[in-house]
Amino acid sequence: MILRGGVEKARAENDIARQRNYELATLVAYAFHDPEKMPKFGGSAQDEKQVSDEVAHAQVRGFFIALASKST
Repeated sequence: MILRGGVEKARAENDIARQRNYELATLVAYAFHDPEKMPKFGGSAQDEKQVSDEVAHAQVRGFFIALASKST
């Protein structure tokens, strides 16, 4: 169970890195070939959702750590 969580976290971080690299490549292509049509910069809703998921995971993890330390 713990190993699956580590694998899922690594996979999620990899997916985020791939998404950022893809967006960067798109912006570089626009900047090089046609700067006038370059899209406006702005955060996406998925980035905000990812941050809130990370916060929720940290809160749950903190709860379980506190629970484990309380029982000893």
